[in-house]
Amino acid sequence: MKSEMNAEYDADLGARVEDVAQEAVDAAAVTYSNDAGIDVEQHLRAQLSSRGIKAANHDWVLEVAHAIRSGHRVQVGAPDGSVAEP
Repeated sequence: MKSEMNAEYDADLGARVEDVAQEAVDAAAVTYSNDAGIDVEQHLRAQLSSRGIKAANHDWVLEVAHAIRSGHRVQVGAPDGSVAEP
């Protein structure tokens, strides 16, 4: 992704922030693939927040959400396999 995530996060995430963000991105993409009516930006923010990442750069979230809606695979880190491929 062109934009930096520039996120704040709570304490130790247990993995690189990019890898944690990848799981959030994958979860948002899977949910969108099952329900195209969701608000992708809101869902992505919720997924990031639930993993301890808060206040991600607004432009980054918009860029990632657009890529998800366009059907593009978004790669920001290494997935841990906990989310099925979209």
